[in-house]
Amino acid sequence: MLSKQSIRKEHSIYLNGKLLEKAEMLEISEEFNENEELRFRKMLQQGGKITIKGNVYKIDKSGTQIRNSRGDFESPTILKKPEDWE
Repeated sequence: MLSKQSIRKEHSIYLNGKLLEKAEMLEISEEFNENEELRFRKMLQQGGKITIKGNVYKIDKSGTQIRNSRGDFESPTILKKPEDWE
């Protein structure tokens, strides 16, 4: 079973296209077996889609910042157009 701390406010979880509340997701996770729970936790870390017991879960992570190997936040990369390379 997932704990309250495993679902953060940066996560938006959709079940078959419908946005779920944290409490609803915790109730649903009680029915997961060990492998399903591990796969769901992995998707919480990276975001994406997963199908468990015929239900499609979509996990969006909002407001995440990229960290470098030292754990510091990276600034967004600004790409230059080829004509600006001078």
